[in-house]
Amino acid sequence: MTSPFETERDARFFLAVVDEGGITAAAATLFVAQPSLSQAVRVLERRTGRDLFERTPRGTVPTAAGRALVPVARAVLDRAGAGRAAVADVVAVRAGTLRLVAHASVAADPLAAAVGEFRRRHPGVDVVVEDARDDDALVRRLAAGDADLALVHLPLPEHPALVVRELGRQQVHAAFPPGTDLPPGPVTLDDLRPHPLVALLHGGSARRAVRDALEVAGQVAPGGTWHARVSTPRVGAAIPLVLAGAGVALVGDWYAHRIADLGGVVRPLDPPVHSPYGTVRRREGTGPVAAAFADLLAVRCR
Repeated sequence: MTSPFETERDARFFLAVVDEGGITAAAATLFVAQPSLSQAVRVLERRTGRDLFERTPRGTVPTAAGRALVPVARAVLDRAGAGRAAVADVVAVRAGTLRLVAHASVAADPLAAAVGEFRRRHPGVDVVVEDARDDDALVRRLAAGDADLALVHLPLPEHPALVVRELGRQQVHAAFPPGTDLPPGPVTLDDLRPHPLVALLHGGSARRAVRDALEVAGQVAPGGTWHARVSTPRVGAAIPLVLAGAGVALVGDWYAHRIADLGGVVRPLDPPVHSPYGTVRRREGTGPVAAAFADLLAVRCR
């Protein structure tokens, strides 16, 4: 028999009559008018083409067809209850999936530590972190709802459906191969000129920040500084390339510390250059899981 229960309400009304043994008692339990409940039962009987209840000295009891529908009705309510519980878990950040997209230079810091803390607070939430390489594609994904939140270097291409929140700034460093003979202290762009550049195929936040600073200052970047002699699609590859002597790379704080720890020569720039970063998410429709993570990240970056 095809289920006649088109809604949770249909199943709840039907089971109330079964459990209470009559329309009057069921209507009182449900806090509905008796005529409304009687009409609901008649609709169910029309859908099935069967009488679902009969009057007996013991009250109104289900017929054979009605008894056959009892487990069907209970399954409808069980599914509805499970659905409400699942929604409640997501709203309370007890379950769900958080889909993050991040530039590699901020995925290591501050994103990694924030994800660790978030998972400790909300162990029922799964987290997926993807690499963001193409900013235009990233904006389209966020606007379409294919990702919940992005942590990226700014600026990004503008989109009316997205809201940007700057969280901080990373200082840009020049990372040289081990053994590079440099005086102590910051280096200027003129100091970089004799060294080949290791750079990302599609630019990079540190390189872009240096270029923007030069434009603001009205300076022109030395041609040798911007012509990459070694290109790579991933900023993480800059570490072994620099350490192997391939050239100098412009990197943010986290990668600068890693290269220095491994024997590279790292210097800040003079004048100092900083690359801003922040979160990007949809202006409308951000779920509770993504909102909770965005708030945690903002607190950690203060």
